[in-house]
Amino acid sequence: WMIVKLLLGAHLAAQPFFLLAGPNVIESEEHVMKMAKHIKAITTKLGVPLVFKSSFDKANRTSSKSFRGPGLEQGLKILEKVKAAYDLPVVTDVHESCQCEAVGRVADIIQIPAFLCRQTDLLVAAAKTGKIINIKKGQFCASSVMANSTEKIRLAGNQNVMVCERGTMFGYNDLIVDPRNFEWLREANCPVVGSIHEKLCLGYHWCSATIEKRGTLALIWQM
Repeated sequence: WMIVKLLLGAHLAAQPFFLLAGPNVIESEEHVMKMAKHIKAITTKLGVPLVFKSSFDKANRTSSKSFRGPGLEQGLKILEKVKAAYDLPVVTDVHESCQCEAVGRVADIIQIPAFLCRQTDLLVAAAKTGKIINIKKGQFCASSVMANSTEKIRLAGNQNVMVCERGTMFGYNDLIVDPRNFEWLREANCPVVGSIHEKLCLGYHWCSATIEKRGTLALIWQM
């Protein structure tokens, strides 16, 4: 796929813009296929390269009552169908080293969750698949930590790595995005991407307006 070749050939360039997008978790085969169809239609119209993203298991859910996904085996089968039906590369995340080999047979990009960004065994297992590894920066980490995480990937024999800015802790149950991190993360000598999902899941009350947890509205009061 074009996007995979682009990532490997433009390590420090901000261009071309590309999108990693899809439902946070695989809710059903029907839902994922519908989402892939519509997202591809939009990005094709805009000329934006797309990598379809969805998770087979959200092992880091806050509540034990939250839906986690269909699991490894069924989830990978669904992602394979997305690839075949819409000719799209896919990215999905892993939480345990034992998942990497199977995921590497399907995913074009393997994502390391933020909470696991320093876990050496997981990073090495993911690296050994030979796929592009996207490491999300822990919200508790300085950007310099990611240079060490990417080095673990490279020392395992895989040069195909990128890092993701997803925000920084700002007290309890809150985070902010320090735009300087996008520049500092370049010290890892790899592509840098940004995740907006986490920033859209926070609840605030500003005056009479409410930003609900299901999504953030762009509100500008006055400067």
